[in-house]
Amino acid sequence: GRRVPARDSGLHASSCLFWLLYDALIRATASLCSEDCCKQPRKQLPSNSPADATQKRKMGGDTTTRPRRATWDVTTPAESIAMKLERLDAASLRKVVERACLSSKTVQHAIDDALRSIDTPPAPPDDDARFKPLAKHRSTAKDGRPDCVVVVDPLSTGATLAAMAADRGFLIVRVLSQAFPDEIASCLPDGLTLNWHASLEYDAENPSKTVEALRSLDAHVLGVLVGCESGVECHDALTSALRGHPSNGPERSLARRDKHPMGECVRNAGLRAVRQELCSSWDSARAFCEALGVNDTETSAWCVLKPCKSAGTDGVYIAKSLEECEKRFSEILGTETVFGESNDNVLVQEFMKGTEYVVDHVSVEGVHKCVAIWRYDKRPCNGAQFVYYCMELYQSEDGVRESKLTEYVRGVLDALGCRHGPSHAEVMWLDSCDEPCLVEVGCRPHGGEGTFVELSAPTIGYDQLSVMLDLVERPYRVHRLPARPAHFNGGAVEVMLIAHASGIVRSIHLEKIRALKSYVGEEIKTKTGDELTPTVDFLTTPGSVMLRSQDARQLRADIDAIHALCEEGLFELESKARIRFKSL
Repeated sequence: GRRVPARDSGLHASSCLFWLLYDALIRATASLCSEDCCKQPRKQLPSNSPADATQKRKMGGDTTTRPRRATWDVTTPAESIAMKLERLDAASLRKVVERACLSSKTVQHAIDDALRSIDTPPAPPDDDARFKPLAKHRSTAKDGRPDCVVVVDPLSTGATLAAMAADRGFLIVRVLSQAFPDEIASCLPDGLTLNWHASLEYDAENPSKTVEALRSLDAHVLGVLVGCESGVECHDALTSALRGHPSNGPERSLARRDKHPMGECVRNAGLRAVRQELCSSWDSARAFCEALGVNDTETSAWCVLKPCKSAGTDGVYIAKSLEECEKRFSEILGTETVFGESNDNVLVQEFMKGTEYVVDHVSVEGVHKCVAIWRYDKRPCNGAQFVYYCMELYQSEDGVRESKLTEYVRGVLDALGCRHGPSHAEVMWLDSCDEPCLVEVGCRPHGGEGTFVELSAPTIGYDQLSVMLDLVERPYRVHRLPARPAHFNGGAVEVMLIAHASGIVRSIHLEKIRALKSYVGEEIKTKTGDELTPTVDFLTTPGSVMLRSQDARQLRADIDAIHALCEEGLFELESKARIRFKSL
Protein backbone atom coordinates (compact mmCIF):
# COMPACT_ATOMS: atom_id res chain seq x y z
CA GLY A 1 0.00 0.00 0.00
CA ARG A 2 1.83 3.05 -1.22
CA ARG A 3 1.14 6.23 -3.07
CA VAL A 4 2.80 6.26 -6.47
CA PRO A 5 3.69 9.76 -7.69
CA ALA A 6 2.78 11.08 -11.11
CA ARG A 7 5.01 10.16 -14.02
CA ASP A 8 5.58 13.76 -15.14
CA SER A 9 7.42 14.75 -11.98
CA GLY A 10 8.83 17.96 -13.51
CA LEU A 11 12.27 19.52 -13.15
CA HIS A 12 14.96 16.88 -12.94
CA ALA A 13 17.48 17.00 -15.81
CA SER A 14 17.97 20.77 -15.70
CA SER A 15 17.29 21.35 -12.01
CA CYS A 16 20.75 22.75 -11.18
CA LEU A 17 20.56 25.25 -14.06
CA PHE A 18 16.99 26.15 -13.11
CA TRP A 19 17.76 27.00 -9.49
CA LEU A 20 20.96 28.83 -10.44
CA LEU A 21 19.20 31.07 -12.96
CA TYR A 22 16.16 31.45 -10.72
CA ASP A 23 18.25 32.72 -7.79
CA ALA A 24 20.21 35.01 -10.06
CA LEU A 25 17.08 36.51 -11.60
CA ILE A 26 15.55 37.15 -8.19
CA ARG A 27 18.72 38.87 -6.96
CA ALA A 28 18.94 40.93 -10.12
CA THR A 29 15.27 41.91 -10.01
CA ALA A 30 15.47 42.90 -6.36
CA SER A 31 18.56 45.03 -7.08
CA LEU A 32 16.96 46.82 -10.04
CA CYS A 33 13.68 47.37 -8.18
CA SER A 34 15.44 48.77 -5.11
CA GLU A 35 17.43 51.18 -7.30
CA ASP A 36 14.21 52.32 -8.98
CA CYS A 37 12.50 52.81 -5.64
CA CYS A 38 15.44 54.91 -4.43
CA LYS A 39 15.12 57.18 -7.45
CA GLN A 40 11.41 57.74 -6.80
CA PRO A 41 10.80 57.92 -3.05
CA ARG A 42 7.23 57.52 -1.89
CA LYS A 43 5.51 60.36 -0.11
CA GLN A 44 5.14 59.49 3.57
CA LEU A 45 1.93 60.29 5.40
CA PRO A 46 2.12 61.42 9.02
CA SER A 47 1.53 58.54 11.46
CA ASN A 48 -1.59 60.19 12.84
CA SER A 49 -3.20 60.86 9.46
CA PRO A 50 -6.79 59.72 8.77
CA ALA A 51 -5.56 57.39 6.05
CA ASP A 52 -3.16 55.73 8.47
CA ALA A 53 -5.88 55.31 11.08
CA THR A 54 -8.21 53.81 8.48
CA GLN A 55 -5.49 51.39 7.41
CA LYS A 56 -4.96 50.27 11.01
CA ARG A 57 -8.66 49.62 11.50
CA LYS A 58 -8.79 47.54 8.33
CA MET A 59 -5.76 45.46 9.23
CA GLY A 60 -7.20 44.31 12.58
CA GLY A 61 -5.36 41.84 14.85
CA ASP A 62 -3.85 42.11 18.32
CA THR A 63 -0.46 41.75 19.96
CA THR A 64 -0.78 38.00 20.49
CA THR A 65 -1.18 37.10 16.83
CA ARG A 66 -0.13 38.57 13.54
CA PRO A 67 -2.31 41.39 12.16
CA ARG A 68 -4.77 40.14 9.61
CA ARG A 69 -3.54 40.99 6.16
CA ALA A 70 -5.63 43.37 4.13
CA THR A 71 -7.30 41.75 1.14
CA TRP A 72 -5.48 44.15 -1.19
CA ASP A 73 -2.06 43.04 0.09
CA VAL A 74 0.38 44.49 -2.50
CA THR A 75 3.65 42.80 -3.39
CA THR A 76 6.87 44.46 -4.38
CA PRO A 77 7.92 44.27 -8.05
CA ALA A 78 10.60 41.73 -7.12
CA GLU A 79 8.04 39.47 -5.37
CA SER A 80 5.64 39.76 -8.30
CA ILE A 81 8.29 38.67 -10.79
CA ALA A 82 9.42 35.91 -8.43
CA MET A 83 5.92 34.41 -8.33
CA LYS A 84 5.81 34.37 -12.14
CA LEU A 85 9.22 32.71 -12.36
CA GLU A 86 8.08 29.97 -9.95
CA ARG A 87 5.69 28.69 -12.60
CA LEU A 88 8.35 28.24 -15.31
CA ASP A 89 10.28 25.14 -16.24
CA ALA A 90 14.00 25.21 -17.09
CA ALA A 91 13.50 25.72 -20.84
CA SER A 92 11.11 28.63 -20.37
CA LEU A 93 13.39 30.21 -17.78
CA ARG A 94 16.31 30.04 -20.25
CA LYS A 95 14.20 31.93 -22.83
CA VAL A 96 13.32 34.59 -20.26
CA VAL A 97 17.01 35.13 -19.44
CA GLU A 98 18.00 35.32 -23.12
CA ARG A 99 15.29 37.85 -24.02
CA ALA A 100 15.94 39.93 -20.91
CA CYS A 101 19.67 40.13 -21.70
CA LEU A 102 19.00 41.09 -25.34
CA SER A 103 16.54 43.81 -24.39
CA SER A 104 18.64 45.59 -21.77
CA LYS A 105 22.34 45.67 -20.93
CA THR A 106 21.41 46.85 -17.45
CA VAL A 107 19.54 43.60 -16.89
CA GLN A 108 22.46 41.62 -18.33
CA HIS A 109 24.91 43.30 -15.93
CA ALA A 110 22.54 42.77 -13.01
CA ILE A 111 22.26 39.05 -13.76
CA ASP A 112 26.06 38.78 -14.12
CA ASP A 113 26.52 40.47 -10.75
CA ALA A 114 23.94 38.18 -9.16
CA LEU A 115 25.62 35.08 -10.59
CA ARG A 116 29.01 36.19 -9.29
CA SER A 117 27.52 36.72 -5.84
CA ILE A 118 26.47 33.09 -5.62
CA ASP A 119 29.28 30.98 -4.25
CA THR A 120 27.69 27.65 -5.11
CA PRO A 121 24.44 26.87 -6.89
CA PRO A 122 21.56 25.74 -4.68
CA ALA A 123 21.27 21.99 -4.34
CA PRO A 124 18.72 20.46 -6.72
CA PRO A 125 15.41 19.66 -5.04
CA ASP A 126 14.35 16.17 -4.05
CA ASP A 127 11.87 14.28 -6.17
CA ASP A 128 8.54 16.11 -6.41
CA ALA A 129 9.71 18.80 -3.99
CA ARG A 130 9.92 21.85 -6.25
CA PHE A 131 7.87 24.06 -3.97
CA LYS A 132 9.60 23.28 -0.67
CA PRO A 133 11.05 26.46 0.90
CA LEU A 134 14.79 26.94 1.20
CA ALA A 135 14.46 27.61 4.96
CA LYS A 136 13.35 24.80 7.25
CA HIS A 137 10.99 26.97 9.30
CA ARG A 138 9.74 30.41 8.40
CA SER A 139 8.71 33.23 10.69
CA THR A 140 6.57 36.35 10.33
CA ALA A 141 6.40 37.01 14.08
CA LYS A 142 8.09 40.13 15.49
CA ASP A 143 9.67 38.05 18.25
CA GLY A 144 11.15 35.59 15.76
CA ARG A 145 9.09 32.58 16.80
CA PRO A 146 8.60 30.11 13.93
CA ASP A 147 5.22 30.13 12.20
CA CYS A 148 2.89 27.20 12.73
CA VAL A 149 -0.36 26.07 11.16
CA VAL A 150 -2.98 24.46 13.37
CA VAL A 151 -5.08 21.71 11.78
CA VAL A 152 -8.27 20.69 13.59
CA ASP A 153 -8.89 16.95 13.14
CA PRO A 154 -6.11 16.20 10.63
CA LEU A 155 -7.70 12.93 9.55
CA SER A 156 -7.79 11.62 5.99
CA THR A 157 -7.51 14.75 3.78
CA GLY A 158 -6.66 16.77 6.88
CA ALA A 159 -3.45 14.77 7.21
CA THR A 160 -2.53 15.58 3.61
CA LEU A 161 -3.23 19.24 4.34
CA ALA A 162 -0.89 19.13 7.34
CA ALA A 163 1.83 17.49 5.25
CA MET A 164 1.51 20.22 2.60
CA ALA A 165 1.79 22.88 5.32
CA ALA A 166 4.97 21.22 6.59
CA ASP A 167 6.34 21.15 3.03
CA ARG A 168 5.94 24.94 2.92
CA GLY A 169 8.15 25.25 5.97
CA PHE A 170 5.51 25.64 8.69
CA LEU A 171 5.47 23.83 12.00
CA ILE A 172 2.25 21.84 12.31
CA VAL A 173 0.03 21.55 15.38
CA ARG A 174 -2.74 18.98 15.79
CA VAL A 175 -5.99 19.65 17.63
CA LEU A 176 -8.40 16.74 18.00
CA SER A 177 -12.01 17.80 18.49
CA GLN A 178 -12.76 14.71 20.61
CA ALA A 179 -11.27 11.44 21.84
CA PHE A 180 -11.40 9.41 18.64
CA PRO A 181 -11.19 5.61 18.45
CA ASP A 182 -7.73 4.42 17.48
CA GLU A 183 -8.83 3.31 14.01
CA ILE A 184 -10.09 6.83 13.29
CA ALA A 185 -7.26 8.79 14.93
CA SER A 186 -4.76 6.79 12.87
CA CYS A 187 -6.66 7.34 9.61
CA LEU A 188 -3.72 8.75 7.63
CA PRO A 189 -2.86 8.32 3.95
CA ASP A 190 -0.57 5.32 3.66
CA GLY A 191 3.12 6.12 3.86
CA LEU A 192 2.57 9.62 5.27
CA THR A 193 4.60 10.65 8.32
CA LEU A 194 3.69 13.77 10.28
CA ASN A 195 5.95 15.35 12.88
CA TRP A 196 3.67 17.34 15.14
CA HIS A 197 5.15 20.33 16.93
CA ALA A 198 2.33 19.92 19.47
CA SER A 199 -0.82 17.83 19.84
CA LEU A 200 -3.88 18.96 21.81
CA GLU A 201 -7.33 17.59 22.54
CA TYR A 202 -10.19 20.09 22.51
CA ASP A 203 -12.07 20.45 25.77
CA ALA A 204 -15.68 21.17 24.79
CA GLU A 205 -16.66 21.87 28.39
CA ASN A 206 -13.80 24.33 28.86
CA PRO A 207 -12.85 25.73 25.40
CA SER A 208 -10.70 28.47 26.93
CA LYS A 209 -8.28 25.79 28.11
CA THR A 210 -7.48 24.81 24.52
CA VAL A 211 -7.32 28.45 23.44
CA GLU A 212 -4.79 29.26 26.17
CA ALA A 213 -2.75 26.19 25.22
CA LEU A 214 -2.51 27.48 21.65
CA ARG A 215 -1.56 30.97 22.80
CA SER A 216 1.19 29.60 25.04
CA LEU A 217 2.88 27.64 22.25
CA ASP A 218 6.51 28.44 21.53
CA ALA A 219 5.42 29.05 17.93
CA HIS A 220 3.47 31.80 16.18
CA VAL A 221 0.00 30.60 15.15
CA LEU A 222 -0.31 31.86 11.59
CA GLY A 223 -3.51 30.03 10.71
CA VAL A 224 -6.11 27.60 12.01
CA LEU A 225 -7.54 25.19 9.41
CA VAL A 226 -10.18 22.47 9.56
CA GLY A 227 -9.13 19.02 8.39
CA CYS A 228 -12.34 17.00 8.19
CA GLU A 229 -16.08 16.98 8.95
CA SER A 230 -15.85 16.20 12.65
CA GLY A 231 -13.77 19.30 13.32
CA VAL A 232 -16.18 21.92 11.95
CA GLU A 233 -17.74 23.02 15.27
CA CYS A 234 -14.40 22.90 17.12
CA HIS A 235 -12.78 24.98 14.37
CA ASP A 236 -15.54 27.59 14.59
CA ALA A 237 -15.12 27.83 18.36
CA LEU A 238 -11.33 28.15 18.26
CA THR A 239 -11.17 30.73 15.49
CA SER A 240 -13.85 32.79 17.23
CA ALA A 241 -11.83 32.83 20.47
CA LEU A 242 -8.42 33.45 18.84
CA ARG A 243 -8.46 37.12 17.93
CA GLY A 244 -6.91 38.04 14.61
CA HIS A 245 -8.03 34.85 12.87
CA PRO A 246 -10.94 34.86 10.41
CA SER A 247 -13.91 32.81 11.59
CA ASN A 248 -17.38 31.77 10.47
CA GLY A 249 -18.50 32.22 14.07
CA PRO A 250 -20.43 29.82 16.29
CA GLU A 251 -23.91 31.23 15.62
CA ARG A 252 -24.74 28.88 12.74
CA SER A 253 -22.09 26.29 13.51
CA LEU A 254 -24.66 23.55 14.19
CA ALA A 255 -26.36 24.18 10.83
CA ARG A 256 -23.03 23.73 9.10
CA ARG A 257 -22.59 20.33 10.76
CA ASP A 258 -26.07 18.86 11.35
CA LYS A 259 -27.94 17.95 8.18
CA HIS A 260 -31.43 18.75 9.48
CA PRO A 261 -30.95 22.43 10.46
CA MET A 262 -28.72 22.71 7.39
CA GLY A 263 -31.62 21.86 5.11
CA GLU A 264 -33.98 24.19 6.95
CA CYS A 265 -31.54 27.12 6.67
CA VAL A 266 -31.35 26.54 2.92
CA ARG A 267 -35.16 26.39 2.66
CA ASN A 268 -35.57 29.59 4.71
CA ALA A 269 -33.20 31.35 2.33
CA GLY A 270 -35.62 30.66 -0.54
CA LEU A 271 -33.45 28.02 -2.21
CA ARG A 272 -34.56 24.59 -3.39
CA ALA A 273 -34.17 22.23 -0.43
CA VAL A 274 -34.91 18.55 0.14
CA ARG A 275 -38.12 17.56 1.93
CA GLN A 276 -37.10 16.07 5.27
CA GLU A 277 -38.16 15.17 8.80
CA LEU A 278 -36.07 14.56 11.91
CA CYS A 279 -37.48 11.48 13.67
CA SER A 280 -36.74 10.04 17.10
CA SER A 281 -39.30 7.22 16.87
CA TRP A 282 -40.57 4.89 14.18
CA ASP A 283 -44.11 6.24 14.53
CA SER A 284 -43.07 9.74 13.46
CA ALA A 285 -40.85 8.32 10.72
CA ARG A 286 -43.68 6.14 9.41
CA ALA A 287 -46.05 9.12 9.18
CA PHE A 288 -43.54 11.14 7.17
CA CYS A 289 -42.67 8.20 4.90
CA GLU A 290 -46.36 7.75 4.10
CA ALA A 291 -46.61 11.48 3.33
CA LEU A 292 -43.78 11.02 0.82
CA GLY A 293 -45.76 8.22 -0.86
CA VAL A 294 -43.78 5.30 0.52
CA ASN A 295 -45.86 2.13 0.94
CA ASP A 296 -45.56 -1.62 0.50
CA THR A 297 -46.76 -1.76 -3.11
CA GLU A 298 -44.71 -2.07 -6.30
CA THR A 299 -45.44 1.57 -7.18
CA SER A 300 -44.13 2.89 -3.87
CA ALA A 301 -42.01 6.02 -3.75
CA TRP A 302 -38.51 5.81 -2.32
CA CYS A 303 -36.94 7.69 0.57
CA VAL A 304 -33.52 8.13 2.17
CA LEU A 305 -32.62 7.49 5.82
CA LYS A 306 -29.33 8.77 7.25
CA PRO A 307 -27.61 9.97 10.44
CA CYS A 308 -27.64 13.71 11.13
CA LYS A 309 -23.87 13.89 11.63
CA SER A 310 -21.54 11.70 9.66
CA ALA A 311 -19.44 11.68 6.50
CA GLY A 312 -19.23 9.79 3.23
CA THR A 313 -21.94 7.16 2.85
CA ASP A 314 -21.78 6.07 6.50
CA GLY A 315 -25.26 4.87 7.53
CA VAL A 316 -27.02 6.22 4.43
CA TYR A 317 -29.79 3.96 3.05
CA ILE A 318 -32.42 4.01 0.33
CA ALA A 319 -35.72 2.45 1.35
CA LYS A 320 -38.23 1.33 -1.28
CA SER A 321 -41.03 0.23 1.04
CA LEU A 322 -42.38 0.87 4.53
CA GLU A 323 -41.03 -2.48 5.66
CA GLU A 324 -37.54 -1.55 4.49
CA CYS A 325 -37.90 1.90 6.08
CA GLU A 326 -38.57 0.34 9.47
CA LYS A 327 -35.61 -2.01 9.09
CA ARG A 328 -33.15 0.77 8.12
CA PHE A 329 -34.54 3.09 10.82
CA SER A 330 -33.74 0.54 13.53
CA GLU A 331 -30.25 0.00 12.06
CA ILE A 332 -29.41 3.70 12.44
CA LEU A 333 -31.14 4.76 15.67
CA GLY A 334 -28.96 4.31 18.75
CA THR A 335 -25.81 3.34 16.84
CA GLU A 336 -22.63 5.37 16.46
CA THR A 337 -21.33 7.21 13.41
CA VAL A 338 -17.90 6.65 11.92
CA PHE A 339 -16.69 9.45 14.23
CA GLY A 340 -18.05 7.73 17.34
CA GLU A 341 -21.04 10.07 17.77
CA SER A 342 -24.39 8.63 18.89
CA ASN A 343 -27.36 8.63 16.50
CA ASP A 344 -30.18 9.81 18.78
CA ASN A 345 -32.35 10.71 15.78
CA VAL A 346 -32.73 9.59 12.19
CA LEU A 347 -33.11 12.01 9.28
CA VAL A 348 -35.71 10.89 6.72
CA GLN A 349 -35.58 12.64 3.35
CA GLU A 350 -37.25 12.42 -0.03
CA PHE A 351 -35.34 10.41 -2.62
CA MET A 352 -33.91 12.73 -5.26
CA LYS A 353 -33.36 11.22 -8.69
CA GLY A 354 -30.69 12.79 -10.84
CA THR A 355 -26.94 13.25 -11.29
CA GLU A 356 -24.83 14.04 -8.24
CA TYR A 357 -22.11 16.67 -8.37
CA VAL A 358 -19.57 17.98 -5.89
CA VAL A 359 -18.80 21.69 -5.87
CA ASP A 360 -15.67 22.61 -3.88
CA HIS A 361 -15.05 26.20 -2.80
CA VAL A 362 -12.59 28.21 -0.75
CA SER A 363 -14.12 31.39 0.67
CA VAL A 364 -12.46 34.54 1.94
CA GLU A 365 -14.45 37.32 3.61
CA GLY A 366 -17.67 36.18 1.94
CA VAL A 367 -16.17 35.88 -1.56
CA HIS A 368 -16.54 32.27 -2.73
CA LYS A 369 -13.98 30.87 -5.17
CA CYS A 370 -14.95 27.59 -6.82
CA VAL A 371 -11.80 25.45 -7.05
CA ALA A 372 -13.25 22.29 -8.66
CA ILE A 373 -16.49 20.63 -9.79
CA TRP A 374 -16.68 16.84 -9.71
CA ARG A 375 -19.26 14.37 -10.95
CA TYR A 376 -19.91 11.27 -8.86
CA ASP A 377 -20.63 7.81 -10.18
CA LYS A 378 -22.38 5.96 -7.33
CA ARG A 379 -24.11 2.64 -7.96
CA PRO A 380 -25.84 -0.11 -6.00
CA CYS A 381 -23.33 -2.88 -5.31
CA ASN A 382 -22.88 -5.77 -2.87
CA GLY A 383 -26.21 -5.07 -1.22
CA ALA A 384 -25.45 -1.37 -0.60
CA GLN A 385 -27.16 1.47 -2.42
CA PHE A 386 -24.35 4.08 -2.60
CA VAL A 387 -20.99 2.63 -3.61
CA TYR A 388 -18.44 5.01 -5.14
CA TYR A 389 -17.28 3.79 -8.56
CA CYS A 390 -15.46 6.92 -9.69
CA MET A 391 -15.23 10.68 -9.35
CA GLU A 392 -14.28 12.80 -12.35
CA LEU A 393 -13.48 16.45 -12.87
CA TYR A 394 -16.51 17.92 -14.59
CA GLN A 395 -16.94 20.51 -17.29
CA SER A 396 -19.61 20.94 -19.96
CA GLU A 397 -19.16 22.32 -23.43
CA ASP A 398 -21.01 25.58 -22.80
CA GLY A 399 -20.39 25.98 -19.06
CA VAL A 400 -24.08 26.62 -18.31
CA ARG A 401 -24.51 23.83 -15.79
CA GLU A 402 -21.32 24.79 -13.94
CA SER A 403 -22.58 28.36 -13.72
CA LYS A 404 -25.91 27.28 -12.22
CA LEU A 405 -24.24 24.88 -9.81
CA THR A 406 -21.80 27.46 -8.46
CA GLU A 407 -24.49 30.15 -8.19
CA TYR A 408 -26.72 27.79 -6.20
CA VAL A 409 -23.94 26.59 -3.89
CA ARG A 410 -22.83 30.15 -3.15
CA GLY A 411 -26.39 30.92 -2.06
CA VAL A 412 -26.23 27.88 0.23
CA LEU A 413 -22.90 29.03 1.72
CA ASP A 414 -24.33 32.49 2.38
CA ALA A 415 -27.40 30.96 4.04
CA LEU A 416 -25.18 28.89 6.36
CA GLY A 417 -22.87 31.77 7.19
CA CYS A 418 -19.84 30.13 5.59
CA ARG A 419 -17.77 33.21 4.80
CA HIS A 420 -14.26 31.89 5.23
CA GLY A 421 -12.45 28.63 4.51
CA PRO A 422 -13.15 25.47 2.51
CA SER A 423 -16.48 23.86 1.66
CA HIS A 424 -17.49 20.60 0.01
CA ALA A 425 -21.06 20.62 -1.32
CA GLU A 426 -22.85 17.57 -2.69
CA VAL A 427 -25.62 18.68 -5.05
CA MET A 428 -28.16 16.64 -6.99
CA TRP A 429 -29.14 17.91 -10.42
CA LEU A 430 -32.77 16.83 -10.45
CA ASP A 431 -34.11 15.09 -13.54
CA SER A 432 -37.69 16.10 -12.72
CA CYS A 433 -37.24 19.88 -12.71
CA ASP A 434 -33.78 20.38 -14.25
CA GLU A 435 -32.38 22.33 -11.30
CA PRO A 436 -29.90 21.77 -8.45
CA CYS A 437 -30.86 20.72 -4.94
CA LEU A 438 -28.51 20.35 -1.97
CA VAL A 439 -27.81 16.88 -0.63
CA GLU A 440 -25.48 18.22 2.06
CA VAL A 441 -22.50 20.52 2.46
CA GLY A 442 -19.49 20.30 4.73
CA CYS A 443 -17.53 23.40 5.67
CA ARG A 444 -14.30 21.45 5.36
CA PRO A 445 -12.08 20.23 2.52
CA HIS A 446 -12.92 17.49 0.05
CA GLY A 447 -12.39 14.05 1.63
CA GLY A 448 -10.87 10.85 0.28
CA GLU A 449 -7.39 11.29 1.85
CA GLY A 450 -6.57 14.16 -0.50
CA THR A 451 -6.00 12.01 -3.58
CA PHE A 452 -7.89 14.63 -5.62
CA VAL A 453 -4.80 16.88 -5.40
CA GLU A 454 -2.97 14.68 -7.92
CA LEU A 455 -5.83 15.21 -10.36
CA SER A 456 -6.98 18.81 -9.96
CA ALA A 457 -3.59 20.51 -9.57
CA PRO A 458 -2.09 19.33 -12.92
CA THR A 459 -5.40 19.71 -14.78
CA ILE A 460 -6.78 22.99 -13.41
CA GLY A 461 -3.54 24.55 -12.16
CA TYR A 462 -4.40 24.55 -8.44
CA ASP A 463 -6.27 22.50 -5.86
CA GLN A 464 -8.39 23.12 -2.78
CA LEU A 465 -5.65 22.34 -0.24
CA SER A 466 -3.03 24.61 -1.81
CA VAL A 467 -5.61 27.41 -1.98
CA MET A 468 -6.40 26.88 1.73
CA LEU A 469 -2.72 27.33 2.56
CA ASP A 470 -2.49 30.36 0.29
CA LEU A 471 -5.37 31.81 2.31
CA VAL A 472 -3.17 31.60 5.40
CA GLU A 473 0.12 32.55 3.79
CA ARG A 474 -0.73 34.97 0.97
CA PRO A 475 -4.46 35.84 0.77
CA TYR A 476 -4.03 38.00 -2.31
CA ARG A 477 -3.39 34.84 -4.33
CA VAL A 478 -6.89 33.61 -3.50
CA HIS A 479 -8.44 36.94 -4.57
CA ARG A 480 -6.68 36.62 -7.93
CA LEU A 481 -8.28 33.24 -8.70
CA PRO A 482 -11.16 33.15 -11.19
CA ALA A 483 -14.71 32.71 -9.90
CA ARG A 484 -14.50 29.11 -11.10
CA PRO A 485 -11.82 27.12 -12.97
CA ALA A 486 -11.29 27.96 -16.61
CA HIS A 487 -11.94 25.41 -19.36
CA PHE A 488 -9.27 22.71 -19.22
CA ASN A 489 -7.97 20.19 -21.73
CA GLY A 490 -8.40 16.47 -21.24
CA GLY A 491 -9.80 15.01 -18.05
CA ALA A 492 -8.97 13.44 -14.70
CA VAL A 493 -10.71 10.67 -12.75
CA GLU A 494 -10.27 8.86 -9.46
CA VAL A 495 -11.47 5.28 -9.93
CA MET A 496 -12.43 3.38 -6.80
CA LEU A 497 -11.46 -0.29 -6.55
CA ILE A 498 -14.46 -2.49 -5.76
CA ALA A 499 -14.10 -5.77 -3.87
CA HIS A 500 -16.68 -8.38 -4.90
CA ALA A 501 -15.32 -11.23 -2.79
CA SER A 502 -14.28 -12.05 0.76
CA GLY A 503 -11.05 -13.66 1.97
CA ILE A 504 -7.40 -13.16 2.90
CA VAL A 505 -5.44 -11.29 0.23
CA ARG A 506 -2.63 -13.39 -1.21
CA SER A 507 -1.56 -10.89 -3.86
CA ILE A 508 -2.82 -7.82 -5.74
CA HIS A 509 -2.22 -7.78 -9.50
CA LEU A 510 -1.63 -4.09 -10.13
CA GLU A 511 0.70 -4.50 -13.10
CA LYS A 512 -2.18 -4.31 -15.62
CA ILE A 513 -3.52 -1.14 -14.01
CA ARG A 514 -0.09 0.51 -13.99
CA ALA A 515 0.25 -0.28 -17.70
CA LEU A 516 -2.86 1.78 -18.60
CA LYS A 517 -2.07 4.80 -20.77
CA SER A 518 -3.84 7.30 -18.51
CA TYR A 519 -2.44 5.90 -15.25
CA VAL A 520 -1.08 8.55 -12.87
CA GLY A 521 -0.92 6.97 -9.43
CA GLU A 522 -2.64 4.77 -6.88
CA GLU A 523 -3.69 4.68 -3.25
CA ILE A 524 -3.94 1.08 -2.06
CA LYS A 525 -5.33 0.64 1.45
CA THR A 526 -5.58 -3.16 1.42
CA LYS A 527 -2.27 -5.02 1.61
CA THR A 528 -1.16 -8.62 1.18
CA GLY A 529 -2.28 -10.62 4.20
CA ASP A 530 -5.23 -8.33 5.01
CA GLU A 531 -8.78 -9.59 5.11
CA LEU A 532 -10.79 -8.36 2.15
CA THR A 533 -14.53 -7.74 2.52
CA PRO A 534 -17.04 -6.77 -0.17
CA THR A 535 -17.14 -3.03 -0.78
CA VAL A 536 -20.31 -1.43 0.60
CA ASP A 537 -19.11 2.12 1.37
CA PHE A 538 -16.05 4.37 1.18
CA LEU A 539 -14.43 2.82 4.26
CA THR A 540 -14.50 -0.67 2.72
CA THR A 541 -12.99 0.47 -0.59
CA PRO A 542 -9.64 -1.37 -1.04
CA GLY A 543 -8.11 1.64 -2.73
CA SER A 544 -8.30 3.92 -5.73
CA VAL A 545 -6.45 4.66 -8.96
CA MET A 546 -5.82 8.12 -10.39
CA LEU A 547 -6.12 8.58 -14.15
CA ARG A 548 -5.40 11.63 -16.28
CA SER A 549 -5.40 11.97 -20.07
CA GLN A 550 -5.93 14.43 -22.90
CA ASP A 551 -8.04 11.79 -24.67
CA ALA A 552 -11.54 11.41 -23.20
CA ARG A 553 -12.12 8.08 -24.97
CA GLN A 554 -8.88 6.64 -23.61
CA LEU A 555 -9.89 7.79 -20.15
CA ARG A 556 -13.27 6.06 -20.38
CA ALA A 557 -11.69 2.86 -21.70
CA ASP A 558 -9.24 2.76 -18.79
CA ILE A 559 -12.05 3.31 -16.25
CA ASP A 560 -13.96 0.36 -17.67
CA ALA A 561 -10.80 -1.75 -17.71
CA ILE A 562 -10.19 -1.16 -13.98
CA HIS A 563 -13.74 -2.11 -13.03
CA ALA A 564 -13.50 -5.23 -15.18
CA LEU A 565 -10.24 -6.20 -13.44
CA CYS A 566 -11.94 -5.82 -10.06
CA GLU A 567 -14.43 -8.49 -11.10
CA GLU A 568 -11.92 -10.74 -12.87
CA GLY A 569 -9.30 -11.31 -10.17
CA LEU A 570 -7.45 -8.12 -9.32
CA PHE A 571 -7.30 -9.46 -5.77
CA GLU A 572 -6.03 -13.02 -5.46
CA LEU A 573 -7.45 -14.54 -2.28
CA GLU A 574 -6.45 -17.52 -0.19
CA SER A 575 -10.12 -18.36 0.21
CA LYS A 576 -11.65 -19.17 -3.15
CA ALA A 577 -15.21 -18.72 -1.96
CA ARG A 578 -16.82 -15.72 -3.61
CA ILE A 579 -19.74 -13.86 -2.12
CA ARG A 580 -22.11 -12.31 -4.60
CA PHE A 581 -24.90 -9.90 -3.76
CA LYS A 582 -27.94 -9.27 -5.83
CA SER A 583 -27.99 -5.67 -7.10
CA LEU A 584 -30.87 -3.55 -5.95
